[in-house]
Amino acid sequence: MYTFAIVALLALALIKIVDVLDDLFGGLDRFKGLATVVLAVAGVYALDYSMFGSWGVNVDSEALAKFMTGFVVAGMTSPWRALFGYLTTGKAEDDETLHRHEHIRRAA
Repeated sequence: MYTFAIVALLALALIKIVDVLDDLFGGLDRFKGLATVVLAVAGVYALDYSMFGSWGVNVDSEALAKFMTGFVVAGMTSPWRALFGYLTTGKAEDDETLHRHEHIRRAA
């Protein structure tokens, strides 16, 4: 149960990290999916975390277990975005979590 919560919260953190990178650098719209997967796998390796080890599932390679955990974390971003879309109504549809926002432009 805790393993699922850890993976879900890592995915939530990953959404916000990708959003911040998109706001800082811009033009990330085309590569948002790739950035999500790469950052998920890199984050899991940096944390040295494997959900398979937590569940006691025997995987041939520890590196493969971390790689697969990274893909699961990246995949868990979709339910979060769907939940944000469901809970958001009216003017809040321009919220950054739904990726329908525009970057700030200079007036002068």
